[in-house]
Amino acid sequence: MPPGKVTPPTPPPAPKSTWRQLRRRADSMASLVVFLIFVLTVGGIIGFYYSKSRQAVSTAPKTSISTLSSDEIAKLGQIGTDLGASGQTLNIGANALFRGKIDVSGDLSIGGHLNANGPVTLSQLNITGTTAATGLNVGSNLNVTGNTTLQQGLSVGQLATFASGINVGGNASFNALNAGTLAVRTISISGPLTIGHLSTQGPVPGMVTGTAVGGGGTASISGNDTAGTVNISTGSVPPAGVLATVTFRAPYTSSVHVLLSPITGASASIPAYVTRTSGGFQIRVDSPPPAGSVLNFDYFVTQ
Repeated sequence: MPPGKVTPPTPPPAPKSTWRQLRRRADSMASLVVFLIFVLTVGGIIGFYYSKSRQAVSTAPKTSISTLSSDEIAKLGQIGTDLGASGQTLNIGANALFRGKIDVSGDLSIGGHLNANGPVTLSQLNITGTTAATGLNVGSNLNVTGNTTLQQGLSVGQLATFASGINVGGNASFNALNAGTLAVRTISISGPLTIGHLSTQGPVPGMVTGTAVGGGGTASISGNDTAGTVNISTGSVPPAGVLATVTFRAPYTSSVHVLLSPITGASASIPAYVTRTSGGFQIRVDSPPPAGSVLNFDYFVTQ
């Protein structure tokens, strides 16, 4: 630079755009406003549920547990003294022994076992779970609406009445049994059997007329598998052989015993006999029966 010439100063940088500054400020203010709105919304929701929970806690019954003072402990020995308020809980950590009666006007909840060395009198007892009783004496009626399972023997000192049926899966022993109606599929009697009247029932067995009835002869049966009557009318020229074949409705488990009794003079005059199996029996004659005769036989079957 020549001497005496002044250098002009450097011009300042051009100022930034005013529009950009305003836009950035606007964006910053909008973000701040959105953040404040979010904080206020979350705070309002938390405050709403917190107030609801406080109301639920305030409406719930409060139970206070307090420690007895020496004066209150002394009141325990006084008759007719009220100890504590209705909302308080008396917590006794040690064992308690009551020499006299205990009256509970409200509910009694027992967390452990109830041991009663003496008699217990209850006007009503509802048991929802399993109950084990070493000795149970019921002075009045005992009504059980559900099933009852007895693992050991059952002794009944007086009359036992069953409104419905009784099912015995195992053996049953009776010193005396009185029954208006007794339906038994299989009965085993080791001692004497005393029966006033024996009445049998069941469907009529099947029967086929044999060749020994002769031409035009017929046969019929009435009764059941245990007892009944066979009616035979012989026709012309009856030969020896089978008069009738009886087939049981329910076969026996082994060969049966048949008691055949003639009930007319004509029936008694012929030598009729039976052959039998578990499924039925036959009435037979070894000589020709008289023609045009009515032969009636009663039968009784046992196994």
